[in-house]
Amino acid sequence: MSTSERALAAEGRRSRKPLTIAVLSFNRPDYLRMILHSLFRQVIPGDQVFLFQDGAWNPSSRTMRAQEDVIDLCVRNFTSPRATTASVDRRVFRSPVNLGIAGNYRRAENYIFEVLACQSALLLEDDLVLGPHYLTAVAGLLDIAAEETRIGYVSAYGDLWATLERQRAGVDRLMPMHENWGAALTRTSWLAQKPIREQYWEFVKDIDYSQRDNAAIRAFYASLGYRCEITSQDASRWIACRAAGLVRIMTKTCHARYVGVIGEHSTRDFYERWKFGESTTFPEPPVVRKPCKRDIDRWLRADAAAFADGYVHAYQKPSPRASRSRRPPRRND
Repeated sequence: MSTSERALAAEGRRSRKPLTIAVLSFNRPDYLRMILHSLFRQVIPGDQVFLFQDGAWNPSSRTMRAQEDVIDLCVRNFTSPRATTASVDRRVFRSPVNLGIAGNYRRAENYIFEVLACQSALLLEDDLVLGPHYLTAVAGLLDIAAEETRIGYVSAYGDLWATLERQRAGVDRLMPMHENWGAALTRTSWLAQKPIREQYWEFVKDIDYSQRDNAAIRAFYASLGYRCEITSQDASRWIACRAAGLVRIMTKTCHARYVGVIGEHSTRDFYERWKFGESTTFPEPPVVRKPCKRDIDRWLRADAAAFADGYVHAYQKPSPRASRSRRPPRRND
């Protein structure tokens, strides 16, 4: 980062409001270290950063889903004095058992929105490296979401495939989200989604998340009038937003890099086919503008059509671009 870019990032940090940030971690300490480095470089006094560390032993399947020393390393990555010099509230919530990603998200959200009664929060998994302006962008988007109650989630990873020139051409544009990566939401949005999210939880609680009943979950989605083959906790968020009349939006500019080559639902083949490693992070501060009513109406109509036809992420649909000529395996997360 150049001297001028560092100055711009510092100016953005000074002007934004404090954030509540939950980092969800399991068994990827090397990824987590990168994510924390990118995060802690831009926190400010007043921010709250919580690590929700999942456990190794799954009592339902009676299997070790990870090694205990790997879990220990994840926690040390977060608590190390070298992680950040900023005076922020850092706390670790380590589960004694393996909850799975759905259970880990649920306890994070319940703590933030019920116990702490926070009005908004950013939730990060351990596979998204943040650009220097990510928190500034999210804070601005959350201010908009607080005013526009039809916004369900906001994010700033943007168009992962756009060149720097294309990003600059759309520097003040917002676009619909696909994956719920690095997403933030208001408490109002969380409460609106909660009825469907809790129904989804009934399908995955007290079991090994990897052994969830996919057919039953798809039937549940169909009973709500939505066609979606993806049975993940992430998909339950898309559908909960759709049912509540909420849109999920993000900046056009790309303020993060997805690094999840290997994970619960990611493979090297998926990662390489979609060229996630070639994203260009936008080096300048975001330009965040409130969408007009017409934009939100248009996004809601497009979302309704997507779920009526059988949901597929926009970037997975056929495209004339050579880099997208082959459809990869469906990512079920």
